[in-house]
Amino acid sequence: MRLFDGHAILRLALLFTCVVFAGLIPEIISFSGSVFFVVNYILAIGILLYLALFHEFPVSANIRKLRNDVDIPEVTSVEPSRDFQKDLIEKDEMLQMMVDASSDGFWTFDVPTGKVYWSNRVAKLLGIDPDQVDDTFETLKRCVIESDWEVFRKEMTKSLNENRPFNLSLRLVSASDSPKELTVSGRPQFNEEGRPIRLIGFLGERMSTAAMERQKYYYAYQDALTGVYNRKFFLEKLKVDIDNAAKRPDYMFAVALLDIDSFGAINDSFSTNFGDNVLRVVADRIKGSCRDNDCVARIGPDVFAVVLHNIQGADPDDDLMPIVRRLHNKVKAPVNLEGRELYISVSMAVVVNRDVDCVEDIMANASAILRDLKKNGDHGGIQFFTGGIREKAMKLYKLEYEIRRAIQAKEFILMYQPIVDINAGNSVVGFEALVRWNNTEQGIVSPAEFIPIAEETGLIVPMGALILRMACEQTRKWVEQGYENIKVAVNFSAKQFALDNMVEDVRRVLTETHLNPKNLKLEITEYTAMCEVEKTIDIMRSLSSMGLQISIDDFGTGYSSLSYLKRYPIHTLKMDKSFIDHVADDEEDASFARMVISIAKSLNLDLIAEGVETAEQLEFLRREGCRQIQGYYFSKPLSPEAAFEYLKAHDGSQVSV
Repeated sequence: MRLFDGHAILRLALLFTCVVFAGLIPEIISFSGSVFFVVNYILAIGILLYLALFHEFPVSANIRKLRNDVDIPEVTSVEPSRDFQKDLIEKDEMLQMMVDASSDGFWTFDVPTGKVYWSNRVAKLLGIDPDQVDDTFETLKRCVIESDWEVFRKEMTKSLNENRPFNLSLRLVSASDSPKELTVSGRPQFNEEGRPIRLIGFLGERMSTAAMERQKYYYAYQDALTGVYNRKFFLEKLKVDIDNAAKRPDYMFAVALLDIDSFGAINDSFSTNFGDNVLRVVADRIKGSCRDNDCVARIGPDVFAVVLHNIQGADPDDDLMPIVRRLHNKVKAPVNLEGRELYISVSMAVVVNRDVDCVEDIMANASAILRDLKKNGDHGGIQFFTGGIREKAMKLYKLEYEIRRAIQAKEFILMYQPIVDINAGNSVVGFEALVRWNNTEQGIVSPAEFIPIAEETGLIVPMGALILRMACEQTRKWVEQGYENIKVAVNFSAKQFALDNMVEDVRRVLTETHLNPKNLKLEITEYTAMCEVEKTIDIMRSLSSMGLQISIDDFGTGYSSLSYLKRYPIHTLKMDKSFIDHVADDEEDASFARMVISIAKSLNLDLIAEGVETAEQLEFLRREGCRQIQGYYFSKPLSPEAAFEYLKAHDGSQVSV
């Protein structure tokens, strides 16, 4: 506590002055001839008396905030005003921080009161009896070498004044004169006004240099989840092996990447914790299947890598293949966790160092193999590197990059292929919007080259959104030019149709482009229609209720049943070109075409035959009652300007589709 209180001394001085002045009142009355002077004199005494007894003096800004009995330097800009409710909340937070941080000794220094709180473990760490622990820093000062104490005192003051944590070592005084080292750290806590209210810290045994190095090494190179090495260590180790192989032509090793197939589905079906346990099991199996000198690492969320050393023989079948097969079989065995038996599939890519001579090429080749396995649906397989895979992968990577750039640069354009009604004078009743890529270097690129990559990478979603908007904008222009009944069909991919916000996105585009929904058709493939049937039907109903028409493209290539087809709120079937090509010379194709036409009539649906190229095909379709035709026989896909000229020359805007 403080030896003197400035406010109390001031009050006593004021009271003493009041007594002295009051004792002089008789003298003032006898010598003063003015009543006014006497009254003012008495009022002045009254004011002094009020100040002495009742006035609340402001807190001095220079009051010491730390205890002066331990000679801790003062901290600037701290007022010892307390909000006890906040104190309780802050203390709960402080205790929780202490529980979460460590199992070492804890201490807290309360700035306004100057008190220090020590946890029970502090006494044991300092080597003193618990009775010797008090609520000041004297507890620590008595046990610490003087020079270290001064360093601690200065660091703590800087921490409070500069709002920064500190961490340092303290040597303790011992009877054997061989100081024991402890680590002390602290972190300041400030209130909402930016004033320090406490220091929270811990006291623990200082690790040996070797232990610290081991811990540093672990954090730098180990995967915390599985305990195997991490990507950083793996790449460094691989570089060492590459260098060794450069010095020794006979030194052979292989790199194997193991990718757990559909690992995201495991997390979604069970939990991320369950998925983490699966990763630990897989890591243990890989380590158990490898030899002592092999290196096992986790280099991705569900990807493990192994460096298989000292491969003997030039042919992988001689030594490498048995190792790879044993490893693969061990990893893909059923997993029993939490009372469940889980079958996992693991795709495996293997690259031998004789095929490449740098880390980057090894990793690129292995990744290309995995991607090729995934794309071809060969999940759970083993694939060794061959030269063609890398070149193919590099081409795909480049194409993917170019597609991303093209979407941003809006290099995709739309061509419009007319749909004509042969029963109405071959008049145009609509168009199908077909995307083309106007590449700055290659010119027009066929959809067959970029659509599959866009589907595989998910780029079909932003590309499809761009196509829809472009088609709606162009259709609105034709409507404004007098063709109010024209309809433009836009293809939607399965990925687009599966989006939860798909209906809202279509509605927003229609609103922003000011296009009447009756002028837009959405085309989906028969395969897409059969995916998640109930969800698809709900989406179709929502779109149909907006006034859009829905068309099933490539009808006849899928496996839709008529019972389901009756439930779909669709308006048009499009017979696939593959069934049109030989209707004039192949009775089987002709029979199938007749069946599709019959289905459309029985369900009261419009039918469009696409890919019509010859007069014989057209005559067959006319004879069988198919009136709407799309194909090169009438027109190839046209630019917007050419399509408008074709529309004017074959005006079918008043014909209903």
